[in-house]
Amino acid sequence: MRRATCSGQRLLAALPSLLAWAAVAQPAPQQVVVTGAPPAAETDPFAQRVGKGPLARARNASGDSARLLQDIPGLSLYGAGGVSSLPVLRGLADDRLRTQVDGMDLVAACPNHMNPALSYIDPSNVGSVKVYAGVTPVSAGGDSIGGTIQMESAPPAFAADNETLVKALVGGFARSNGNARGGNLSATWASDWLSVSANASTSRQANLRAARGFKPVAAGTEGGPPIPADVIGSSAYSARNGDVGIAVRQGEHLLQFKLGEQRLGFEGFPNQRMDMTANRSRQLNLRYSGRFGWGELQARLFQQTVDHAMDMGPDRYHYGFGMPMLTESTTRGATLQANLDLGEPGTVRLGVERHTYLLYDWWPPVGGVMGPNAFWNIDFGRRNRSGAFAEWEWRAGSSWLTQVGVRSDHVRSDAAPVQGYDNGLGALWGNEAAAFNALDRRRSDRHWDASALVRHVPSEMLSLEAGLARKTRSPSLYQRYPWSTQAMAALMNNFVGDGNGYIGNPDLRPEVAHTASLTADWHDAQQQDWGLKLNL
Repeated sequence: MRRATCSGQRLLAALPSLLAWAAVAQPAPQQVVVTGAPPAAETDPFAQRVGKGPLARARNASGDSARLLQDIPGLSLYGAGGVSSLPVLRGLADDRLRTQVDGMDLVAACPNHMNPALSYIDPSNVGSVKVYAGVTPVSAGGDSIGGTIQMESAPPAFAADNETLVKALVGGFARSNGNARGGNLSATWASDWLSVSANASTSRQANLRAARGFKPVAAGTEGGPPIPADVIGSSAYSARNGDVGIAVRQGEHLLQFKLGEQRLGFEGFPNQRMDMTANRSRQLNLRYSGRFGWGELQARLFQQTVDHAMDMGPDRYHYGFGMPMLTESTTRGATLQANLDLGEPGTVRLGVERHTYLLYDWWPPVGGVMGPNAFWNIDFGRRNRSGAFAEWEWRAGSSWLTQVGVRSDHVRSDAAPVQGYDNGLGALWGNEAAAFNALDRRRSDRHWDASALVRHVPSEMLSLEAGLARKTRSPSLYQRYPWSTQAMAALMNNFVGDGNGYIGNPDLRPEVAHTASLTADWHDAQQQDWGLKLNL
């Protein structure tokens, strides 16, 4: 663990020097055409996208960014909180998918997964969406056995030469059911080389009401305000998002920095025994992209910290006491990718990644059998991943495209000793904690992935694809380290939202999936307005 940590720190420390050397040592092409988007944006033919028209219509109609994906073939959603729907790709969801927001691999820091990656970007701020629903190229995969979802905010805007750009955008939505309201504001000031932007959004909703004639069983109301029979308890939420960004471009080089924060005051979860009573996320994202004579270089550094709290919301607070559950996490990542233009032989992509995740999950004492100590579900949980990939893509004429790649990832995880509440079931909790603490909890997994895809475009309205892949994923911290077999504790680790309780197993082995895919896609020439896709 120490050697791996030091290597990651050296890589991060050396990255600015490597970028500076590349910018000086490699000549830029004579003809310069720069937009605010990264050089390689929107070039992957194997990704499905939400069209600009549907995206524009949908992103100001909800506070849940996952809803933007609901028309993607092969993708469905299962509802959780008001801003936390979870995408499902061919029966695989949550941690089995790779989900990126502005290039950041974010992790749900909650035993009930109430704060998934897509909950950290407001729909009004989404600029583009890519979904790999079938075979995923190794450059977009890693530590996942399902597909990949990439959601990006709008690229920075720049003014024309020797001009100044000032623009602002205001939007909002309203729905009568639940008195849902939302608003967003964005502003940009830019010259031809500097862009400064700010975004803010808010959305909220009271409890929803069921359809006429349907009377759900109301949540428990003893000791709380009465709930009308047609109200869906624990469906209210309130959320605020904001970020500021600065971008600098010089020739075909672009450097972006973004600082963002999210505050969720409350989010009810009808499919869980608890509600989210607070969630604060702070994100730092530094990104570089540039073109050189030999191709493209992309690099990214990011960090996210999360403070998360759960308890029984007002609709179900009828036991006479609460049960606070707290989580803190820190996610850091670094990526470096070079796209080598080989001319007629095609393009070679080479990349390295480093991802670290630190988790604390504890439940404060509240008296009675839940005390006098805090219950530590996971203490000092660590999950660190290092990966590298190589991918070759080449074209045969204008209608054939082939891509093959290999990838290796190394995942290490560990957790510190734990303890129970002590009272009530103190002896039993103590025995289970002692047994868990006596284990060697360190685990090390090696992944080997490969993908091969071929695409034929006989006309501008039809494309055919075929692919094969092997993909590997290691268990999450919540799959390996929750330790108590007692019903109350196990039921609080309900990270799939199915009402069951889950117990960790440090000896879980990595999951391996082999995928074969055949796809026929009919669409309009611009791939924006209509489409029909058949997939096997």
